[in-house]
Amino acid sequence: MIYVTKANGEKEKFDPRKIKKSVLEAGASVELAREAIKKVEQEKYNNMSTDKILDVTLNSLKKDRGVVARYDLKRAIMQLGPTGFPFERYFALVLKEHGYEVEVGNVLSGENITHEIDIVARRSQYHMIECKYHNNMGIKTRVKVPLYIYARFLDVKKHGFDAPWVATNTKCTADVINYAQGVGMRITTWNYPEEYSLKKLISTKKLYPITVLRCVGRNAKERLFECDIYLIKSLFETDISTLIKKTGFNEKYLHRILNEARHILDGEKKTTVNR
Repeated sequence: MIYVTKANGEKEKFDPRKIKKSVLEAGASVELAREAIKKVEQEKYNNMSTDKILDVTLNSLKKDRGVVARYDLKRAIMQLGPTGFPFERYFALVLKEHGYEVEVGNVLSGENITHEIDIVARRSQYHMIECKYHNNMGIKTRVKVPLYIYARFLDVKKHGFDAPWVATNTKCTADVINYAQGVGMRITTWNYPEEYSLKKLISTKKLYPITVLRCVGRNAKERLFECDIYLIKSLFETDISTLIKKTGFNEKYLHRILNEARHILDGEKKTTVNR
């Protein structure tokens, strides 16, 4: 029996069905998904890391750049760092696209001390949101995080907040979920809760970060962040001359970025039909 090693060091049985499911979710055709599974099956070995499996899978999908970018979404979210601020801005934009009124970086006076709140969001309820960004897939958010966030919530509750909310780009422990359920705290992690996870919030509205773009290197990424551009869809909301002025990129490079971004968004429409 073949086992794989996850990013946190845990081991689990190798299951090609998981790869097939995630590849299809990324918009691949059934045929391309079969090719990816075949390639991984050929190269698998006991205790192979999930990161290595990801690399092999991505290499087998390279004939469709859009699928590659969407399949590598989780790693793209990791590249929103190294600080947590880009993730806060990105998550706020994701919520805004889902109908929330959002503000980032509010400083509020509490009953006892002053607090800087990552995001305040209002839709049916008024939430105080704290973002916990990790730049390693193997790191889980542990219970001390919701403990101190709930304490902060109690101190600023006078501002009309209905509930606290913790958002993280990785996973959380079972204690976190149990504690949150007990105190009425909302949690968003990469894959929890199933219908409203970070992954679902992104994919259902195609809210891909600019870090999914293969042609955007570290320096270009930082420049786009400085221009308050976090979503690839935002690239199409500004005319090319304004983008050139804001980013300092030359027109040829910007067209290359836009072409890849268009392939990711439009390619999904073409490839998700046949499943």
